[in-house]
Amino acid sequence: MRLFPLVAALAMTACTTARAQDPSEVPAEVPPEVPAGVEWQLLAIDGQIVDIPATLTVDSLGNLAGKAPCNRYGGQNRATLPDLKLGGLAATRMACDRLADEQTYFDALATMTRLERGDDRTLVLTGPDGRSMEFAAERISSLTRCTTCAPKD
Repeated sequence: MRLFPLVAALAMTACTTARAQDPSEVPAEVPPEVPAGVEWQLLAIDGQIVDIPATLTVDSLGNLAGKAPCNRYGGQNRATLPDLKLGGLAATRMACDRLADEQTYFDALATMTRLERGDDRTLVLTGPDGRSMEFAAERISSLTRCTTCAPKD
């Protein structure tokens, strides 16, 4: 019997008409230099290579989705690429032993305001405060080069 109010609420929501979207909120298509549908693997945050298993995919409208260490996530880009203005990221709520890494990832992602190709194999997100996130297009290995990392002495 407790399910009835939930089912009724969902049915009422499904019957409502969608509100017209403000044209300024409609994202433009992804520019060709940022291929849609590629699953990018996290390589570095703030110029430091990280061991955080996370992915990022940009869809044809410029929205972001992926998998953080524990949960899948997605969010709408309310700006025209290459600019980013992420509207509230939504994520599943699975627990795992890497929740601290996941929080580090989401904290960094929330500050990003620009998305650009680094080179043929990298995607770089940057923020106004000098923060950055770098992703690689293929599986990361010891041969993967970080373009935002400082050279080692």
